[in-house]
Amino acid sequence: MDVIWRGTRGLTWSQVLPEIVRIARVAFLPTVVVIHAGGNDLASFPLAELLTLMRADLDKLPGFFPVMRLVWSEMIPRLVWRGARELGAMERSRRTLNQRISRFIRFKNGVVVRHHRLEGDNSGFLLPDEVHLNDAGLDIFLDGLREGVVQALHSLGGS
Repeated sequence: MDVIWRGTRGLTWSQVLPEIVRIARVAFLPTVVVIHAGGNDLASFPLAELLTLMRADLDKLPGFFPVMRLVWSEMIPRLVWRGARELGAMERSRRTLNQRISRFIRFKNGVVVRHHRLEGDNSGFLLPDEVHLNDAGLDIFLDGLREGVVQALHSLGGS
């Protein structure tokens, strides 16, 4: 199995589709695409607009990969949302976006990773910037991604 890892700190949603195109040029079959993005856009776009944009882009992904399973990694809570005025409003938007995109992904036979251990008060898993995960938080986060990839491979007939 080949793995292509494209982690980009500070990624915005507008960068996702171009990155998928780059990956599609070198990917092998079957393909599991894991996406953890959108959090950096939550304070920059009206929620309805961001949801529409994300759904439209996610709908395009099967056209790049003949055999694909999409894994959606839900946004995790933060204590700081750059550009936001109110933490409570951002948290409500985060939960709404997660709920709606997760429903969309499941409808498309994708896999959703909800990082249960990082929900609620996750301050012990954040760096001092209150945005990024510390080593313990990253371990939990990456374990969730691993479980999502295993589930996606299993659904594609892999072991």
